[in-house]
Amino acid sequence: MNFEDNQALFIEEARDRLQTIEGSLVILEKQPADMDLVNEVFRGLHTIKGSGSMFGFQSVADFTHHVESLFDEVRSGHFPVDSRIIDIGLRSVDCISLLLAGGDGGEERLGILSAIEGLEGDGAGERVSRAVRAAEAEEGEPRPRVTAPGSGPERIFRLSFRPQKDLLHRGVRLETLFRELSSLGSCHVTAVTEAVPELGELEPSLLHMSWLITISTREDLEAVRSVFIFVEDYCELAISPVELGAGEEGIMVPKLGEILVDRGFLQDSDVEEIRQEQKPFGAVAIDKGKVSAEHVEAALAEQAMVRTIGSERESRQEAATIRVRKEKLDGLMDLVGELVILQAMMEQEAKKDSAGAFASLSENLGRLSADLRDTSMSMRIVPLQEFFMGFQRLVRDLSAQVGKPLRLEISGGSTELDKNVIELLKDPLVHIIRNSADHGVETPELRSRLGKAPVATISIDARQVGPRVEISIADDGAGLDMGRIRERAVEKGLIGAGETDEERIRSMVFEPGFSTSEKTTDISGRGVGLDVVKRNLERLRGEVSLSSEEGRGAKLTLSIPLTLVIIDGLLVMIGGHNYVIGLNQVQECVDMTASARGAGGRDSMLNLRGMTIPIIALRESLMIDGDYDGLARLVIVNSEGASVGLEVDAVVGRKQVVIKPLSRAVSSIKAVSGATILGDGSVALILDVAEIVRARIGR
Repeated sequence: MNFEDNQALFIEEARDRLQTIEGSLVILEKQPADMDLVNEVFRGLHTIKGSGSMFGFQSVADFTHHVESLFDEVRSGHFPVDSRIIDIGLRSVDCISLLLAGGDGGEERLGILSAIEGLEGDGAGERVSRAVRAAEAEEGEPRPRVTAPGSGPERIFRLSFRPQKDLLHRGVRLETLFRELSSLGSCHVTAVTEAVPELGELEPSLLHMSWLITISTREDLEAVRSVFIFVEDYCELAISPVELGAGEEGIMVPKLGEILVDRGFLQDSDVEEIRQEQKPFGAVAIDKGKVSAEHVEAALAEQAMVRTIGSERESRQEAATIRVRKEKLDGLMDLVGELVILQAMMEQEAKKDSAGAFASLSENLGRLSADLRDTSMSMRIVPLQEFFMGFQRLVRDLSAQVGKPLRLEISGGSTELDKNVIELLKDPLVHIIRNSADHGVETPELRSRLGKAPVATISIDARQVGPRVEISIADDGAGLDMGRIRERAVEKGLIGAGETDEERIRSMVFEPGFSTSEKTTDISGRGVGLDVVKRNLERLRGEVSLSSEEGRGAKLTLSIPLTLVIIDGLLVMIGGHNYVIGLNQVQECVDMTASARGAGGRDSMLNLRGMTIPIIALRESLMIDGDYDGLARLVIVNSEGASVGLEVDAVVGRKQVVIKPLSRAVSSIKAVSGATILGDGSVALILDVAEIVRARIGR
């Protein structure tokens, strides 16, 4: 892999980390006391900074270093988590994304650094101010190289630091030393105060304390020792690595007594004596005067670090992954598709084999190719949780824009969907959420008068239904104003003045250029949005439905196939040619009698078990000449919530087909969405049922 490949890999991983950081920041705003989230943000920034410097993204590394320093102050308790910190963090995520894309972002960078400078907190503001002034002075000048973080396995070191009493007279600032040490990893410092004299004998300018330090880091011993390079001659410093014992179930967590013996604070005989008390080991050891409370605290910190490293390694082993480029997975799916076609051809030939040996081989190959197909498809299937979490930021920003308190509820994040489909779903979901925030949700004052909660809720729910995934986006706002929709639709000539069908009126919101908003804003009012949703869903062979309850809110449901490559279809015959109808749309197949057909074409209707169903003659829709050969068949399909009968010559049977894109010459034919190759080598066109129904009966 060359340097350019490494850079591309860094950008890809950095964007993943930025997405995680953004999600953590949005949650942190609601849970400001959660230090795990603060640490997660800090670690993400630390990794981007170090890797950015390593792969030549110096502007990314330098800017991220300042933001990382801010969150280091936050986790040290110098800054509380508030809206200012969250705003700076989110703006920084956007700025780093811009830098990764090759943008400059100079003004935005200085704006963020100035915002950091404006914070106050126990001397931290002064340090950041110096960073800002340095950044302003060095704008356009070469920046110092940032050291990349250690890439080795997590290690634990014990440190005993006993400075000379006059160390402070030499201009040494211990807080700076400890902060540099903590930047290497997770650090626990215990102050040993047993040598501190009584107050009357205390000399304030002298040091009487020593420190026991335990650090978990990916750096090596020399990197840890280098922190003390300027004070090493004026202190007693001992650094020793902790051996991580391995057992059958992973890293063995040592007992407290073992650590105290290993540190030299206890003898083996002391451990046996204390254990006989049948009480907490640390408390007994302190009560008996064997060790000090500081020694026990340091040992407990080491024990906790070993336990943490063990659990992290176990998690990584359980969830080991390999990053594979999307193009390779797409290529694999193309090859699997060709294999499915080849297997179908072999199956066709096997039917002619009277001996049966070829048929047996074909059957085995079919089973193996089906397993390979399912495995390959599952490699592109990912949970929706991470995708949904990205909308937390969108809702937060929309809340500020529209002046309405909003919150996003997510459920069904474990539902899985093809990665390619997820990428195409982003724009539709953004449009829906923006419409909910601007149109659907009432103002806080109106919600208060209506007895609703002041904070409006937008919810996203996902679930798998057979071979499809349904994603519902709902709000608890006012619902659709059916009167206003009907009025605007009549004005635009989309429906007649006497139209009373609510479903027909409700469907007007999907028409291009349709909007009930009186004014245009940055969010909506231009007549684009839900029509884009519908078009994008049709590209995915999906469907969208809308429901609403006045005063209670509205809900949009998107129904999408799990994958775009291989589908289950119903093979039908029309005019001597094969066509495929998506099996997910088929409800049933029935015989079409001459009396039921009536006049034929768009005027035909069928009474099926008391339900009147319109019939579409596919010969007419596809402009195929000739009459039906014998008794025609009806395929009853579901199109946008309504049952429709498609009249065909014959139903051949169920087939799993590989979708092939159409050439430009035929891609403009709306009635056809793709093509496939059958086992005998012939080509069958895949019908777009929604377009056929819309063209014939206007649904």
